[in-house]
Amino acid sequence: MTTQPAQPAPARRTFRARRTALVLATTAALVTLPGRAGADVPEGWSDPEAINGVEMFMIIAGIPVVLGILITLAVALPGLLRGEGLTSGPAAVDGQWLGGPSKKTDELAGPDGEASQAGGASARW
Repeated sequence: MTTQPAQPAPARRTFRARRTALVLATTAALVTLPGRAGADVPEGWSDPEAINGVEMFMIIAGIPVVLGILITLAVALPGLLRGEGLTSGPAAVDGQWLGGPSKKTDELAGPDGEASQAGGASARW
């Protein structure tokens, strides 16, 4: 059995680049080159008029943009009418301790003595 010497790195990169370019070009050609279907309009069907570019743009882009604006207004308008504005601003946080004592955090009791459980974690091994 004979083995071929390994190709130098630049030659391998060139081969991969050419192969990638060939695959991309072939894919692009297969997607873009096929022409229109050669079928005629079936008998009994109407032959619709061609749509111009402006109408097509209005259908494809205009309708979704208008719907997005309407949905945004439907969501934001009630808050704007109440005077809340578009953003609520930063939340006011004043040293909250959820589920803790009703005192403020700077008023917590410290440990009274050696056996006291107040004041924090008492990690003992």
